[in-house]
Amino acid sequence: MAGAAISSPLGLSISSGIRSPKPISSLSHSSSRLVISALPTPYGDSLKAGLPSKAFGFPLKNNHKDSIGLDQRCEEGESKNPPIMPFVMTPGGPLDLSSVLFRNRIIFIGQPVNAQVAQRVISQLVTLAAIDETSDILMYLNCPGGSTYSILAIYDTMSWIKPKVGTVAFGVVASQGALLLAGGEKGMRYAMPNTRIMIHQPQTGCGGHVEDVRRQVNEAMEARHKIDSMYAAFTGQPLEKVQQYTERDRFLSVSEALEFGLLDGVLETEY
Repeated sequence: MAGAAISSPLGLSISSGIRSPKPISSLSHSSSRLVISALPTPYGDSLKAGLPSKAFGFPLKNNHKDSIGLDQRCEEGESKNPPIMPFVMTPGGPLDLSSVLFRNRIIFIGQPVNAQVAQRVISQLVTLAAIDETSDILMYLNCPGGSTYSILAIYDTMSWIKPKVGTVAFGVVASQGALLLAGGEKGMRYAMPNTRIMIHQPQTGCGGHVEDVRRQVNEAMEARHKIDSMYAAFTGQPLEKVQQYTERDRFLSVSEALEFGLLDGVLETEY
């Protein structure tokens, strides 16, 4: 069962509980959680580490063509916000790390989710699904939350496309960012051991005319009921228990999140 839940992009294989010096993965079961050894890093001291050039059918080439719009992005970075993913210099020229992750079917969300972030993530999901409908997608989350509408738009796309979308949490996954974590493919929802996860009811700021405030409150109440129902479906918990957990900010360790049903496994690291 555990072997079927772990898909190819995660680069995991079932083995004995003895740690090997090579970056292979192992599974060990305990009464409370499933622990999985650390995933191989997608980039390291060399471009060969974790980045096979034939992975998922994407050729990995290190030249200026890989950095689409490099000069334009660098110029914009001087006067505007820096790019989400940095460029690094390699012997073959500048390399856009977001392109490397995209070739390996990895999507990274490391900021609050607004309409712009949601558009980028949705575009990546749809593009990867169009390229290959059979290979899974992995989404790394270090997300403090964001717009409920934008989060739901990403989730709708995750559940609509044919490839399975696994989620990996690290750092902090809070507010509706936790909804994306829990909404990943069952059996493919993971977290690093030091991750903190926080769930709560949607927040809103009402203003304007009295009738407008009433409508905004009704919209917020409907959003809370919908999100609580989604958490109940993702975790298998009763709706009443979910409502108790989301009544106020509820901070969870990975073991607590695993027990609650937000996760399927914990990635093992040294500490």
